[in-house]
Amino acid sequence: MPSKKSKKKLTSKTIEVNKENKATPKTAKIVLFVFGVGPLILMCLFLFTNGFFNSP
Repeated sequence: MPSKKSKKKLTSKTIEVNKENKATPKTAKIVLFVFGVGPLILMCLFLFTNGFFNSP
């Protein structure tokens, strides 16, 4: 008779690791602000300090 292979059960450690790596809406908003709106604000400040928006 062939022996049956036992299946390993998922441990709570793998479930805890998956919970830690999930992106929450709060972190998603922070990342979008830093990499999306942040550079635009920095470019506008740079152009403003160099007189780009001043009329000749």
